[in-house]
Amino acid sequence: MTGPTAGSRPCLSFYSLSELCKRPKPMESKYWMGSMPPIKIAPSMMNADFAHLADDVAVLEECGVETLHVDVGDGHFVPNLMLGPRFVEVLREITDLHIDCHLMVTDPQKYAPVFIKAGANLVFFHIEVVPQPMSLIESVKNLGAKVGIALKPATPASSIADCVRELDAVMAMTVVPGFSGQKFMQEGCERIPEIRRNAAPELDVLVDGGINTETAPIAVRYGANVLAAASAVFPREKSIPEAVKALREAGNSVLD
Repeated sequence: MTGPTAGSRPCLSFYSLSELCKRPKPMESKYWMGSMPPIKIAPSMMNADFAHLADDVAVLEECGVETLHVDVGDGHFVPNLMLGPRFVEVLREITDLHIDCHLMVTDPQKYAPVFIKAGANLVFFHIEVVPQPMSLIESVKNLGAKVGIALKPATPASSIADCVRELDAVMAMTVVPGFSGQKFMQEGCERIPEIRRNAAPELDVLVDGGINTETAPIAVRYGANVLAAASAVFPREKSIPEAVKALREAGNSVLD
């Protein structure tokens, strides 16, 4: 192969300038090196002040958060009960923000329509309980909502290889689902580059579990762009705006 001739202009990368701005800085090859959507913050509403929910949501709107993350547990797929459709209805009454619901349930076919009717824009269901997911993916889309699949930390990326291009989002869990306050599991992020290689460029990849200003850069290096966080957004020691700003800056710190 011959080099450029004298006076010739160097060949530009096939990435657009905007995409190049969102590529992670060069790291080891195990990290994601391609383009991805911008960083988004998804406050986990389980940690909001329920007595002052409208006030918290108003502050989050002012902070520019992109989505509200609602954890749903059925007491079976996970051992505890969490937020239900009435909570989503209340959120929808007080905000136009995007709402995603993480269905930690054994029967998402039954509950996905319930939460969409309540006001969810996107529902995540677990591949571990729907190993043949195409029918449910189509059903959710037919109801006018976006659809995502969640993976427990030990579930391989290959489990969604056949359907990932049909999805709007993937959730790579970085804790065992069911309880807040667990320690971040980096191995949950290690599947993300494989997910992105098989997916459309605009796919949102959400990480959930132990996400804070220290762990967010790790997740972003692997290719996550949506940071679901509970105590890191609703902390005791600082205001919500300060917390959201710090988390966003942490995520963006590893991007060009």
